[in-house]
Amino acid sequence: MARRLLSDASGGVAVIFGILLPCLLGVSALAIEVGYWYTERDKLQIAADSAAYSALVAYSVDQDLAKAKATGIRQAQASGYGGTADQIDILIPSPDGTLGPNSSRAVLEANTRLFLSALFLEATSIGIGAISYATMDEEPQGVPCMLALKQGQSRSIVFAASVQAKMDCVVGTNSASTDAVWAEGTATLTANCVKTPGTIGTNGGARVTLTDCPAYERSVSEDPFTTTPYWGSAAIPDTNLLADQHIAQGRYGVGLTAGGVLQPGKYGKTVEIDGTVTLMPGIYYFSAGFRATNGSKITGNGVTIYVDQSKVLDIAQSVTWDLKAPVSGPTKGMAIMGNPAIKGGSVRLIGVIGNVEGGIYFPDQKLETESGPNLAMPRCTQIIASVIDVRGSGAISNDCSGASGGASGKFGPVRLAKGPV
Repeated sequence: MARRLLSDASGGVAVIFGILLPCLLGVSALAIEVGYWYTERDKLQIAADSAAYSALVAYSVDQDLAKAKATGIRQAQASGYGGTADQIDILIPSPDGTLGPNSSRAVLEANTRLFLSALFLEATSIGIGAISYATMDEEPQGVPCMLALKQGQSRSIVFAASVQAKMDCVVGTNSASTDAVWAEGTATLTANCVKTPGTIGTNGGARVTLTDCPAYERSVSEDPFTTTPYWGSAAIPDTNLLADQHIAQGRYGVGLTAGGVLQPGKYGKTVEIDGTVTLMPGIYYFSAGFRATNGSKITGNGVTIYVDQSKVLDIAQSVTWDLKAPVSGPTKGMAIMGNPAIKGGSVRLIGVIGNVEGGIYFPDQKLETESGPNLAMPRCTQIIASVIDVRGSGAISNDCSGASGGASGKFGPVRLAKGPV
């Protein structure tokens, strides 16, 4: 009888299952609990991402560190973080050193409840943490759309009479004078920012308004056109073949003998625009002078005009400009340029701001300009000169938004980033 009982295997599986069931349930419970830990960890990571990102966005507005940290903490809590504020550590810039000065790091800690594992860990909760990084690129300051190069010059940039100048760009001067940028009469200047080691001065009813910066930047700007080749250089060699050698008079315009279309090349006679003319794409050198009479219109796309500013350079008040510089080649971005070998004096180009797209470069001369006829849509004119004088009785609009002269040194988009490995 006993032997039969010992050799009977029926019900053995049930016995084994009964013995293993608590173990299986325990393992399943632990697996579920570990999954819960990972879920809580993911929630914590979302809150950390929100803290790092929102803090850096807030900091980019006014560089107020305390306000930025408070914003990051609020956004972490709004993202579901249930811990206390002292469990959130936000640092700007990130102390790890690999993301640069425009970065943030947020470290969040939390306690998550233990269930079955509490029997083995002899604790009711376990600490978990999450870390997140964010970074932003600082938009390049770019070159001011109007830059006076002469250092120490009083009133190196002047807005006078009743001109109303709207400059969607940075206006800069390298003068440290207390009136480096000066507005007088009833003139107004509205610009994104002003960049100067000096200060802004006004008198009378003149007004200067900065739209993108609370205070102007105390620094100098580099001359962006120092390497631009002039006519006669290796990049643009001189020629004895004159584009106007068969033209008896240098007067151009529709109906005139010289005609209303100019071809690229070197001109040996004074070029006088009298009416509407079109400059075909290319490089021009008006070696004997350049003038335009009242009511004339100068158009051209992909054009660079070189002038010898020791010769006549006279543009009348009512001349309409519709000119664009080349977008490629050795004179890329240059619309009108004077001979850099000539020092001192002044040149007068009326109506160019906002109507000539590209650079106007007279680094050692005072450039005088006034309001004139405006195109329906303003363009980006970049004037670089020793001293700049803008006046008149009309409105001037210069739109360099999105161009090199339009950047105002603000911060670019914020994004989450991978931290140091």
